[in-house]
Amino acid sequence: MRILVVGAGMYVTGREGTGAGTIISALAEYSRSASVDEVVVVARSAANAAHVQEAATRVNGLLGTGLNVRYEQLDPEGGLAAHLSSGRGYAAAVVSVPDHAHFEVSRELLVRDIPALVVKPLTPTLAEAKALCAIARERRCYGAVEFHKRFDETNLYARKVIASGTLGKLLYFTVDYSQRISIPEVVFRQWANRTNIFQYLAVHYVDLIHFLTGFTPLRASAVGTRGTLVDRGITEFDSVHATIIWKSPADGAEIVSQFSSNWIDPNSSSALSDQKYKIVGTEGRLELDQKDRGLELVTGKGGIQHANPYFSEFLPDQDSTMTFGGYGYKSIDRFLRDLKALRAGRVTFDDLQQTRPSFASALPSVAVIEAVNRSLVNASSWEPVDGSI
Repeated sequence: MRILVVGAGMYVTGREGTGAGTIISALAEYSRSASVDEVVVVARSAANAAHVQEAATRVNGLLGTGLNVRYEQLDPEGGLAAHLSSGRGYAAAVVSVPDHAHFEVSRELLVRDIPALVVKPLTPTLAEAKALCAIARERRCYGAVEFHKRFDETNLYARKVIASGTLGKLLYFTVDYSQRISIPEVVFRQWANRTNIFQYLAVHYVDLIHFLTGFTPLRASAVGTRGTLVDRGITEFDSVHATIIWKSPADGAEIVSQFSSNWIDPNSSSALSDQKYKIVGTEGRLELDQKDRGLELVTGKGGIQHANPYFSEFLPDQDSTMTFGGYGYKSIDRFLRDLKALRAGRVTFDDLQQTRPSFASALPSVAVIEAVNRSLVNASSWEPVDGSI
């Protein structure tokens, strides 16, 4: 099995001190139980070769694995298309590139029948997302979005509570989600002006609300604040505050979700991401703090840190063997195992459209992004969410 990774940024390698490098780490862990002949990481900069090599050496050393990872710089003229046209065969691809490149990269993979797992959001626009769904459906080539929050046990618990009716009739969700300013200022500096904090990050919880409830988004209104990033040469919103109305397909009942998201938290924040949400119904409420999960580390060098080993972390097994796990790993592992099941005939393309974070199931989140982005440039007007999803 040869796996292609498109992109060599923080989520692939863990560069700039942003974590484990979830993608390479997950592929190394997966290789313990499945045959992975080679992982080829491709991107445009020659400087990425060192980052990829460092990550592969570090991860293999920690896990005791022998994952064969190789970096190839894409031709500046031909790009990914030229690389794929050279006859290399891949069983799967993981796409971790800037938002605006998701459509082009994913399309190149699908038309060559290479199943793709794409980091969120699927695309910035609904037209692009629908086009990818159409190609995937026509070619019966599976595509999924790496919505790892669907695999977080606390969110699965919330889904169970909602389904049980314990909260009564749902009324509203509130979401507070933010990241350190190093993300737009350093890590995403070259493309931060081509996205915003709602599109890049808050979309996780848009998808999560859809996943938890099955409700359909109807309309959205949003306002943004500027100042800190503009002063640092980034012409994007510091924060985005969005209200989204959702409708139950079962009885037509409506609920409200309110999002406050920013990416200007101090770099001294106790975690890269500060994230919490609340669900309120007529008979109860459920509150989930997904940064402070009761694990606090205090050191002279690092200060106070809220670790989240539930997302992606290297941890010793009972026999002291180091393993990589968490819901970030589970998301990637599930995609690869689903591909094996597809090839073995144990599941069908249509089965996965309903039960996984498929391209089709990501359409509501993309439709909300589009409505929020329209509202941001139209004086916070209420914008309809495209219902043809």
